[in-house]
Amino acid sequence: MKRINSKFKIAGIYMVILLLCIIITNLNYSDLYNKVTIIQDKEEVLKKINMSIPVKIEMSNERWGDYVFEDENSIKNIWDSINEITNDSIGEENHINKNNEVQIKGTVYYLNGMKDNFEISNILILNNYTYYDSYKLPMINSLRNNLLGYLYSPYNIGKFMNYRNRVTIVNSNNQIKKIVNDDKESIKNIIDKSVKLENDEEIIALTTDKKEALAHIKIYIDEEDDNLLKVKSYNMVNIDVYDNDFFVVQYMGDENGRHIYMRGNLKDICENLGNDDSR
Repeated sequence: MKRINSKFKIAGIYMVILLLCIIITNLNYSDLYNKVTIIQDKEEVLKKINMSIPVKIEMSNERWGDYVFEDENSIKNIWDSINEITNDSIGEENHINKNNEVQIKGTVYYLNGMKDNFEISNILILNNYTYYDSYKLPMINSLRNNLLGYLYSPYNIGKFMNYRNRVTIVNSNNQIKKIVNDDKESIKNIIDKSVKLENDEEIIALTTDKKEALAHIKIYIDEEDDNLLKVKSYNMVNIDVYDNDFFVVQYMGDENGRHIYMRGNLKDICENLGNDDSR
């Protein structure tokens, strides 16, 4: 009987020890995984922020208007470019940019509710820190011009046909005629109804046997007078008009020399205005 009691006592001791081990383990697990940790390192904090998921990017340009990116691939490509520019670079705070390059402002929105503000011209400003290392300039210019490409729409191009901007037509005889406001409105209406061509095969088909342009429309942004000495590349839009219902737009401030191909009939109005000697 004494031996049996001893066995029960030993078993009981083991059970108590096992329970204590389980309780201690649970307490340590709770302390380890439920404890709030304050990260003091600034770079680590920024790294955590960058790990947020961007879900929308808004951008705007004072001349070309606004655009919103909501598709995953475009957002990822833009943010990857921004990260590539800012990585391994020390941003300068409150830098003053004195150049007059084309400027785009934007905001990146994240899934966690945070957002980052940026500006890009010949430099990149991200949350008031400026990046303009010489070896990053090609990436900065490439990102700016890629963003600018999204703003080239019939509506935005048509907006330049306003009373503030000087507009001229150069006809096939190289005669230059200034366009009055009523005619600007007529040209604007045609451009608004035009279609931006994105299909490479369609563009090639239109341009393979392309003849000389019938007319050139030149828009001088924010230039009302005839002083050509004031004209800067970022203030000028050129439109080449062809006879098979298409025209080509080039913003001279785009360093890529990009051409925007549009389907629309500017031929008739350009011929009428270009040959009207009363204007």
